Amino acid sequence: MPVTGSSQLLKKADLLKNCCQAYAYAAEVHQNNSRMAEDMCKSCAEVCRACAEECLKLEQDSLSEDTYQMCLKYAEMCEKILDFQPLSNKREWRESV
Repeated sequence: MPVTGSSQLLKKADLLKNCCQAYAYAAEVHQNNSRMAEDMCKSCAEVCRACAEECLKLEQDSLSEDTYQMCLKYAEMCEKILDFQPLSNKREWRESV
């Protein structure tokens, strides 16, 4: 069954939603100082890259290119989360302001 224009738009929206959720999860795991944060951030980046690849399989148009680039950006952000060090408690945060 061929993918129609509206179903392609929904598929692109779903791919972006998956990336957004993966990024939010990676950020949450890191913020909670999980021992698995590094692995989870890398896994979430892989999810976003898979979404980008899936986007390439859809009929190509400018929105497909934009969606592809946004998925890759989410992957990059998932990896960059590891560069940020969360403050251990609010007291330190208040003292740093």
